Amino acid sequence: MISARDALLKRRTFSTIKYTLLLLYSAVTIFPLLWTFSNSFRTNDEIFSKFAIVPESFSYVKNYEMIFSTNIPLAFYNSFTITWLSLFIMLVCAIPAAYLLSQYRFKYAQLIYLFFVIGIIVPRLSILIAEFKNYQMFGFLGKQYPITLCYATFELSIAIFLLVGFMQSIPPSLIESAKIDGANSLDILLKVVMPISRNGIVTVIILAFVSIWNEYAYAMVMIPNIKFRTLTILLASAKNEFFVEYGMMSAGVIVAVVPMIMVYSFLQDKIINGMVAGAVKG
Repeated sequence: MISARDALLKRRTFSTIKYTLLLLYSAVTIFPLLWTFSNSFRTNDEIFSKFAIVPESFSYVKNYEMIFSTNIPLAFYNSFTITWLSLFIMLVCAIPAAYLLSQYRFKYAQLIYLFFVIGIIVPRLSILIAEFKNYQMFGFLGKQYPITLCYATFELSIAIFLLVGFMQSIPPSLIESAKIDGANSLDILLKVVMPISRNGIVTVIILAFVSIWNEYAYAMVMIPNIKFRTLTILLASAKNEFFVEYGMMSAGVIVAVVPMIMVYSFLQDKIINGMVAGAVKG
């Protein structure tokens, strides 16, 4: 028999190890961001001459001034509009599909659901050539917003997987009560299912937002037009043949990650709850 003292000691040891590992992981994760933030206030000479997590002075803002004298603000706008349009298209398709697969029983429903789930493991780069040929065929190549169809499709699988898990947890009696009150399928979806599944919808939005905002390969291939370039593409090409302004690039990276940090900061509880609930209930 294990004594109460031994059990307490075991729990404390486990907690100490757990929190030590979490602290180490947090340090490894946060370190590159802090280093980049520090470099955004430094010149190239300072960056190469001395490693520093804290910059010599926060008054050196030339790197941020250089950003606004380039095409980075336009690229930020392009990324913003493409991302939110992609999210809108994805949600318009994913929410009704998840509602149908979770609340209705029909032939091949499980097969259709499995088809969507399998899409999660399909590498995006493996179909890049096929998508490029389709874009050429439809005349989309070089245009700004057709790429949103690709992004919405890429995020559709994980969105349906998570939302089906949420919607399956809705008590059938609640749906039946709404039907007795005269609600049609659209009313039930908008007034019953979506409010109850809001954590799942928020989780899907955040995951898709981060994925689309950071996407590089498809934006590089499908949007060769300079004025339509997204932020990831412009930051990667913000250099010339013989010289790179690492301070300016660091400032650009900080500007690029600020939206994601803000979204995670305000919605972290919903994200965690949504991921856990969707995984368990699905």
